[in-house]
This record gives sequence, C-alpha cells and structure tokens, in this order.
Amino acid sequence: MIKCVKEHLAVKIFIVTAGVLLMVCMLFYGMIVLGVSHSYIAELDESIDRQMEQIVEQIPEISEDEMKGMISMFAMEHEINISIRDDNGNEVGDYGTVAYDISPMVDMNEEKENTGITKSYTAGSKEGKVYHLLVFGDRQQTNAVLNSFGRIFPILGLVTVLAAIITAAFYARYITKPVLAISHVSRRMADLKFDARCLENREDELGILGENLNHLAQRLESSLTELREKNKLLQQDIIQKQQIEQEQLAFFSAVSHELKTPVTILKGQIQGMLYNIGGYKDRDKYLKRSGEVVNSLEEMVLEILEVARIESKGFSLNRSAVDMKQLINEVVKNMEDIAIDKGLQLHIKLSDIPKVSADQSFMKKVINNLVGNAIKYSEEESNIWISLYEDNNTIVFSIENESLPIPEEEIPKLFEAFYRREQSRNRTTGGSGLGLYIVKMILDLHHFYYHLENTEKGIRMTIICSVL
Repeated sequence: MIKCVKEHLAVKIFIVTAGVLLMVCMLFYGMIVLGVSHSYIAELDESIDRQMEQIVEQIPEISEDEMKGMISMFAMEHEINISIRDDNGNEVGDYGTVAYDISPMVDMNEEKENTGITKSYTAGSKEGKVYHLLVFGDRQQTNAVLNSFGRIFPILGLVTVLAAIITAAFYARYITKPVLAISHVSRRMADLKFDARCLENREDELGILGENLNHLAQRLESSLTELREKNKLLQQDIIQKQQIEQEQLAFFSAVSHELKTPVTILKGQIQGMLYNIGGYKDRDKYLKRSGEVVNSLEEMVLEILEVARIESKGFSLNRSAVDMKQLINEVVKNMEDIAIDKGLQLHIKLSDIPKVSADQSFMKKVINNLVGNAIKYSEEESNIWISLYEDNNTIVFSIENESLPIPEEEIPKLFEAFYRREQSRNRTTGGSGLGLYIVKMILDLHHFYYHLENTEKGIRMTIICSVL
C-alpha cells in the first residue's frame, strides 16, 4: 500500500482530497450542531426577556395572587421555572414544570442556576413590596435537537464519505490525466522515440507544458533524423576514405614492384657488361637493351608522377573550351606513321560539333593513350575506326580496333593500376599498366561517361562528354 502511494500521483491526490473533504464536512457539521444549540438558547433568552419585562411592568398594577397566577401560567406555557423571592431573599413561590432532583446536602438555588439559563428581574407590587423574580430555562429542548442530529449523523456521515470518495476520484483523475500523458511522452522521448504527442487540449500550465513537450519531441525527432543522415554520410566518407587508403597502399605496393623489376634487369645487364660475362661481351647489343629499359622506366616514373599529381590535395582541372575534332586530328597525325609501319588502316569520321568544357592537356593525354593502345594491341594489317559526333546534346567519341575479345570479367580490371593482360607482364607488349588507369582518373575528374566493350569487330572504347 505504501509503495502504491509513493509511486502513483493519482493515489496521493485522491487520499489528500478525500481527507480534506471529510475534515471540511466534519467541521461544517460541528458548526451546525453548535450553532443550533447556541441559537436556540439565545432565542429562548430573548423571548423570555421580552415577555418577563412586560409582566414586570404589570405587577405594580395587580394583586399578589394575580401576580402568582400570571407567573404560574407563563412558566407552564414556556416550560420554564420561575422562583419569586422577597427583598430579604425568602422564597415567596416557585412555579413551572422543570423537575430538579436535588439532594439534601446541595444548595437548591445553586443547583437550579447550574441546570439552566438564569435571568433575574425586580418589580414592586401594588402593596408596596419588592419582589425578585428568578427565571431558569430548561435545556431539554436543546438536548432533543442534539439527539436528533446524533440519530441522523451516521447516515449523513456515510453519504459524506461516499461523496468525498467520488469527488476525490474524479478530481484526481482530472488532475493526473494530463500529467500521465506528459509522463508517457517523456518516457517515449527517454527511449529516443519522438513519435508520441500529448493530445490534451488545455490552456493552463499543464497544457502549455504538453505543447512545449510536443515541440521539443518534434525538434528532437528532426535533429535525430538529421544526425542519422549525417552519420550515414560520415560512415560513407569513412568507408570511401578507407577504400582510397587501401587503393593508395595497393598502388604504392605495385609501384615498388614495378620499379624493382626494370631496375634489377638494368643492374644485371650493366654488371654483365662490366665483367664481360658470356653474351654481355657484346656491349652494343646490351647497351641498346639497357637504353630501352631506361626509356620504359622513365615512362613509368613520369606516369607515376602524373598519377600522384592528380591525386594530390588541392588539384583541380583547368577547364576551357576544347575543340575535340582538332585535338583528335593532332593525336592521329602524330601516330599515323606508327600505324602505317604496322600496316593498319585508320578510318576516321569526325563531325563538326560544339566545343567541350574540359582540361585540354588531360583530354589530349586521354586521346593519345586510347589511340596508342588501339595501335599497339591491333593485329598487323587490321583496321581502326575513330568517330566523333553529337547525340542528344552530348559529344560522343568512339575508337574501335580489330582484336581478340577480352573476357567480360577482365574488362573492369583493365582500368586498375599496373594491370596487364599478359601473364608474363611483358612491358614490350603490355606497357606500364598505368595508361587506362590514368584515363579513368581523368574521365572521373571530368564526370564524363566511358565504356569499354567487346564488339563483333574487336574492342571499342566510348566516351560521352558534355557540351560547353
């Protein structure tokens, strides 16, 4: 029971309200009982006093016997006791219906005065005597009223208790209902669930508190949603950063491996020529080979530096209006001799198109790399098709060469750093392995779409650029 009272506000309010109502009712009933008693006695005194004064005024005009008869009738009519005494204190007569049970050892006059309300009057008689009239009021009627209250008090008390309990229950319910609603909302908020709302339509302090709590829940829900979105973006950034770090680690690991191989070859050739070992005595032959290794190493270092520059912090493209048709013609013209030496037929179809917003030096590197790969990986006496045209407000560049198809699962790997199809990793036919990787980086920076695919003729690379 004590635990229930401590844990429930409604029980506390109910007990306090019921107790206060019962105390107020008891006090009210007590005041009524005391008020009736005092009111009756005061009214009795006032009525007797007025009539006794009238009798006192008539006594000098009547005889002693007439006085005694009048006083006797007055005492019986009002159910009081009147005692008449002379100037010496001797009792002349005692009239009335009040019965006093007085023991022999008790002063009768004192007992009379203690049992009722006493009034005294003085009057002169027709014979010249002075009389003192003592009036004793009986409390029996007052006690009867009190006894009547005593008989109905249990029923009245039961009705009062029931009324107090019902009133206290409704009052506790009215007071605690919004508090319980606010408590429910706050408990949901403590569990980070901000969908609950306080629906009490009140304009008092509890209504204002519920409204403020609703606003708080709404703002917290909005803030939590925003925080979750930012946290999701942060997680994506962390994952992306981890991927970049892994890619950088893999790149530098591949760089160290790729640089180690030509350096080892170059070192072996130089040492063989210095010590005149076997075939290395033919220095001119191996000097030429060493020169080729150095050129390949230089090309690889330059491409690694290019990759590092693109990936460096603060790097940005130098965009301008680029004439793709002119740029492709320049690259093809520089590589035309290599294609002719290999017996390749170049089929070039370039349309007049709008200029493209791009970094010209990087786009030249992309075209140069793609045309060079097409020439390098085409069979002798085969064909290469190069086209440029506008399609739906975009510029499409396409280069296709006759070649054996590439396995579909291997196509995405071609854009990875230092990946070459030749298992032997021959740099004469496979290159440095950074060409398409750099192409991918440049096109991603420009946000240009690109796609490498197998065709009926061979392999085709397509780039879609935005019009300036």
